[in-house]
Amino acid sequence: MEGVKEKDVLINRTQMLKIAREHRIFISKSTIHRWANEPDFPYPVGQAGNCLLYSRREYETFLTRRLEKIQLEH
Repeated sequence: MEGVKEKDVLINRTQMLKIAREHRIFISKSTIHRWANEPDFPYPVGQAGNCLLYSRREYETFLTRRLEKIQLEH
């Protein structure tokens, strides 16, 4: 059985805040909620109770694109 890579795990929106802070992007839960309504935000791939789960790899790709977009605008 192959080991699961850290970037291939499922995360919820609370964990998205922690990942954004690791990338030095300081956002709030409302920003994550607003981003989730955009078409390029990663699709949920699972559900744990009331929490939607997303691919960590796809979310980090989204953050990278978002950061590049912000840097181009300023």
